[in-house]
Amino acid sequence: GAVRAPSLDLANEALVRAHVQAEWLAQVGLPLRKSIEEVVDTDRFPELPLRENAAAQIQLGAQARGFLRERLERILQADLPRLRQSGWFTEQWLDRVIEEAPRRFDEAFDRWRELFRIATSQLERAQAQLRTARTTEAQQQARRLQEEALRQRNLLLQVEVAREESDFYPYRYLATEGFLPGYNFPALPVRAWVPRGDGEFIARPRALAIREFAPHNIVYHEGAKWQVRQFSPPPGGLEQRQMTRKLCRECGAFTDPDRERCPVCNALFDGLNSEVVPLLDLPNVKLFRHERITCNEEERMRRGYDVQVAYQFAAAASGHRRAEADVLVERRPVFRLTYGPAATLLYINRGWRGRPAGFVVDLASGELFTDGQVENEARRNRRPGPPQQAQNRARLALCVWETQNILLLRTVEPAWWESDRAVVSLLYALKRGIEQTFQLEERELGVQRVGHGEKTALLFYEAAEGGLGVLRRLVEEPDALAAVAREALRVCHYAEDGSDLKPDCVQACYECLLSYTNQPEAFLLDRRLIRDVMRSLLNCRVEPRSHGVSREEHLNQLRARTQSDFERQFLDFLAAGGYRLPDDAQKSFLEPRCIADFFYEPNVVVFCDGPLHDRPDQRRVDEAIRRELLARGYRVVIIRWDDDLETQVGRYPEVFGHAG
Repeated sequence: GAVRAPSLDLANEALVRAHVQAEWLAQVGLPLRKSIEEVVDTDRFPELPLRENAAAQIQLGAQARGFLRERLERILQADLPRLRQSGWFTEQWLDRVIEEAPRRFDEAFDRWRELFRIATSQLERAQAQLRTARTTEAQQQARRLQEEALRQRNLLLQVEVAREESDFYPYRYLATEGFLPGYNFPALPVRAWVPRGDGEFIARPRALAIREFAPHNIVYHEGAKWQVRQFSPPPGGLEQRQMTRKLCRECGAFTDPDRERCPVCNALFDGLNSEVVPLLDLPNVKLFRHERITCNEEERMRRGYDVQVAYQFAAAASGHRRAEADVLVERRPVFRLTYGPAATLLYINRGWRGRPAGFVVDLASGELFTDGQVENEARRNRRPGPPQQAQNRARLALCVWETQNILLLRTVEPAWWESDRAVVSLLYALKRGIEQTFQLEERELGVQRVGHGEKTALLFYEAAEGGLGVLRRLVEEPDALAAVAREALRVCHYAEDGSDLKPDCVQACYECLLSYTNQPEAFLLDRRLIRDVMRSLLNCRVEPRSHGVSREEHLNQLRARTQSDFERQFLDFLAAGGYRLPDDAQKSFLEPRCIADFFYEPNVVVFCDGPLHDRPDQRRVDEAIRRELLARGYRVVIIRWDDDLETQVGRYPEVFGHAG
């Protein structure tokens, strides 16, 4: 039957780090009873550093760090095999997390500091306006701004607020910032200030806020309509949130603007296959009561925003490993899978669909302007007299980013991608199949079509907080994709023999491919186009690739580098049994000076000891070398010639995987 993926994805470094930091915070014993003000010194404005007692208390001594290290080792002991498979976990990882915890704890309050500086600066401006206001209207405006700023400060400081219900209750806030585990809270949310009653902040996950809190959008809250008309700029303006990224139109990846080649598809960038986009990291926003709406606004909202998703794999230096696999049907590759743990997804809002020209923003005040306002202002400036346009305006696209596990699916036969209807139908059929196979909710798995032409790919990403560990299984388990195809075929009203179980569903319905989230693409969906593809995948097998080559090619490369019959015997046993193949053979080390028979990234050394290694003198040399390897952080696995290979390999499932 269907199996729910584990709620704690041990391959997700950020999530495991948050659990470790929770243990660190418990060891520190810092009181976080009600308000962040107990930790952050609000009297020292605008720096807002940690209070002296808090800054001193979070610095653990050597003995306290030792106790914490021992407790964490006991907690993680049962999960060490899975952690070592992640690619980033090493023996030194815990020490690094404990050492960096005080700095990360301090940085976790930066977003709170920004909100506090904005509210305090508004309060100071309002008080200055009160002192100089000479009309009743100006005084009322200044008082309104003052009351709004005081309310924002009260929310931030937890003054007369139910602590567990507030976003700024310290433990809940640290969970939203990713410092502590927070499965029920959106990580690093975007907040909107709603001047309703005394005023309140409402928070949205970033992937949702890029649409809901976009300029001029209508937000429905507490039975009223509100419109996004202004960003909340920090002191100094929004310039610090500006950035530029280069998008690859070939594969859909993004990178730094100074790169000459795409880091994913290696395309040489030019004016046709790439685009440099000026971006503004979406800040917090202010909502204004909105009662009337013109027909033009209504039409724009019906069309929605033009939101693009780009991706970037985690840097190799972080320890994350990109995994690739071939999908074989009758030993013939039909699809290529690429799994990227802890990848970065960049959501770009280019403006209203049909006119994606970005948004005009005053970088000093945060005020937003419609295209109509800009055009009217341009007409006025053509008349005699001084121009009225502000100097600090810019037209920018908005962006937010998230760190998620992603999976890219590309076809080996690019001609198949020429039909948009077939590509989109396959995308949502596989999404439904994954959801049914692993018992996911619709919102927990995101999908997107990325790239262009032959490099078009289907992008799947784990949208649930903390990750799910599902996409990794599609690459590592040989029959996982076949199970997904079986569920997708059933969802699309087909039996395994291809017979139609619901002929009255002509193209798609809400029981198969249609859903609320894919309504803009509903006209492209057609379940009939993916029947044969799903049927062909019922007996498919997923085989991992190594260093960009297929499993068979990689096996031949390893065999060519073996030095003994026992090494070849061991390698053939792994291949025949469906175990994970080594990443390298005859790997040399300078310190200690030795050559390992096989090597598994990142740190597993495998020695195949034949009869020669039973000699006393050779045994002493081997023991000295292997002790030094262990001291340097490597894991040593010894395979002996006189013991059963299946028994020996079975002792290390975290290294070799499982048979089949």
